[in-house]
Amino acid sequence: MQLLAPLLVASSAPVIDFDGTAYVQLGIFLVLMLVLHPLLFKPWLETRERRQTSIAGAVAEADRLRHEADETGARYDARLKAARDEAQGIRNTARKEVEASRVELVSTTRSKAGQGLEEARDRALREADAARESLQGEIDDLARAVASKILGRAV
Repeated sequence: MQLLAPLLVASSAPVIDFDGTAYVQLGIFLVLMLVLHPLLFKPWLETRERRQTSIAGAVAEADRLRHEADETGARYDARLKAARDEAQGIRNTARKEVEASRVELVSTTRSKAGQGLEEARDRALREADAARESLQGEIDDLARAVASKILGRAV
C-alpha cells in the first residue's frame, strides 16, 4: 500500500496547470510566427520549391537525353548491321569470284596437262615405232648372234 499512495496523490493533481502564462506563451508563439514566417519559412519554402522544380527539370532533361541516346544507339546498331551485311555480301561475292577463277584455272590446267600427256604418249608411240623400224633390220642379226652364243655354234 505504501507504493500505491504516491500514485494516488499524483493522480489527483492536474497534469497541465492552465494559468496566465499560457496566454503569454501563446502570444510569444504568434509573434514568432509573424516574424519568422517572412524571414525564415517563406524563403525556405521558396528555396525548396525551386529545388524541386530544378530536380524535376533535370529528371526531364535526363529522360530526354536517355531517349535521344537510345535512338542514336538504335541508329548506330542499324548502320552497323547494314555495314556488316554489306561486308558479308562483298566477302561472298569475292569468295564466289575466287572459286570460279580457281575452277577455271584447275580446268585449264587439267586440259593443258591432258594435252601434254596426249602429246607425250603420241611422241612415245612414234619414237617406239621409229625404234622398232630401225631395229627391225637388226633383229635378225641380233637373234642369230644370241642363238650362236647360246648354242655355241653358228646358226
